[in-house]
Amino acid sequence: MAGARSSPIIQTDEAFRVLRSNLAVSLNELDRPTVIITSASAGEGKTTTCVNLARAMALAGQRVIVVDLDLRHPDAHRQIGAHNEFGVSDVLLERRSLESCMQLVDIGQASSRAPRSLYFVATGEGVSSPTELLAGTRTARLLSALAAQADIVLLDTPPVLPVADTLVIGRMAAGAVLVVESRRTPIDAARRAKDALTRNQTRLLGVVVNKLEARDSGYGYGYGYGYGYDEPDPPLAVAEPPIDDVASEPVG
Repeated sequence: MAGARSSPIIQTDEAFRVLRSNLAVSLNELDRPTVIITSASAGEGKTTTCVNLARAMALAGQRVIVVDLDLRHPDAHRQIGAHNEFGVSDVLLERRSLESCMQLVDIGQASSRAPRSLYFVATGEGVSSPTELLAGTRTARLLSALAAQADIVLLDTPPVLPVADTLVIGRMAAGAVLVVESRRTPIDAARRAKDALTRNQTRLLGVVVNKLEARDSGYGYGYGYGYGYDEPDPPLAVAEPPIDDVASEPVG
């Protein structure tokens, strides 16, 4: 039974290696290595995707910075094993320097046995008007400063449909990856999220389908894995077709 339960972990690792490889192709065409990870609505797995993709990239030897820009519901610090005592809001409000808010997070060893790590910037203290704060020129300067120090900057942002935060951030990033949950995200919600991003001049780099089952792989999304185990948080499956493919095929 122990061997059976290890299978989802192995499949999850491989899924994020595939996602890392797919994203690397797009990164070659980007002027700024700053990528948004978002979703149409809350609870679709965007933060899990962001954190695990960052780990996969760091284990491959890339210089990775993860930034939690979900100022309304921060969670990346818990998943990545860091604190949220200070962070983005402190930098934007000029209470702390960017350097003092960057946390070095150990993520273990790669196959070469060399220790790997990544940098993380938490949200910091909550603010009353997140959209207005994120829309300022200080955010653009923050992201530019981070991009100059990394091979990839991954931004965990709020879901697209409920609030405007991600839309204002999208104009400052090189592109976005949209996370949708198989059998839950309505087709119309995926389409509206895609339209909102593209209307705001955000390049859509691809799609990650969360909780994709083996029987769903016939939908044409890419890589499907079956998770028939009692895992508390089912892993992700990877896909990277244009979002129009999601709009034309059933998600839920």
